[in-house]
Amino acid sequence: MQAAAAVVRATLLALIVATFGGCGASDDDFAKVVVGTWGSREVAPDDVIVETRFMLLPGGRVNWQGELRILVPPDFYLPNRPNYEVHNGRLVYYFSASGNWTVRDGYLHTKIESSTLPSLMPAGFAAAWKLKEVTSKEMIYVSAANGRTRVEYRKE
Repeated sequence: MQAAAAVVRATLLALIVATFGGCGASDDDFAKVVVGTWGSREVAPDDVIVETRFMLLPGGRVNWQGELRILVPPDFYLPNRPNYEVHNGRLVYYFSASGNWTVRDGYLHTKIESSTLPSLMPAGFAAAWKLKEVTSKEMIYVSAANGRTRVEYRKE
């Protein structure tokens, strides 16, 4: 679960950073161009899959939606629940979160205010991403957590 939490947090941060990058762009320029819907898919070494879609809204609101998929044994049983199910040999958690975002000093800053998966996306969790470039189709940023360059793609 810790690996999944790290992947979710890294993915969220990466998505946010990707939204605000651009060569020589001001914070205001980045803030305008990152508005929209972005998505990603990450696979952790333990084969946990995290798919996330986030919307950076005008005015500084951000909403995340996603799925966290964990391999489970064939006889794994879980009663029907509103936020998760077992599908194709994986326990699938459906999550959402909301919060706020801003661009400051070339970084995309986000902070979670509410979440349906607080063990991975707790209220109060804040992150910052160094924006490198944002185009109509992709956002490139450098993760403050691990220094890895990431590319996120705009969703229509």
